[in-house]
Amino acid sequence: MLDDPVANKSPNESVFEKDLIRLVEPYSYIELSYIASSMCMDQKVVEKKLAQMILDKKLHGILHQGEGMLIVYDREIPNPTYLNAVDTIQSMEGVVDELCALIKNIKK
Repeated sequence: MLDDPVANKSPNESVFEKDLIRLVEPYSYIELSYIASSMCMDQKVVEKKLAQMILDKKLHGILHQGEGMLIVYDREIPNPTYLNAVDTIQSMEGVVDELCALIKNIKK
């Protein structure tokens, strides 16, 4: 249990993440300095936490450090046609692999 990063996450950290998401949610572009001042925290701490949240896929966006901006992306809704196409391609991959194996056996 002590090795579990989810179990070891402090409640304050979860609240911090939720507050950050709530603050940046209505924006597409938002200055890191504004986020930090709104949270009454150091900008480096906020920037590090946002970077971690982006890597953990809790926040969809990028940090533009040169401009001191967070660029927030809308969450993508999976397109059913795309998902069906991916499933079809994966199924076809299995068929092609089987055909290649059969051809190798025939050539022997």
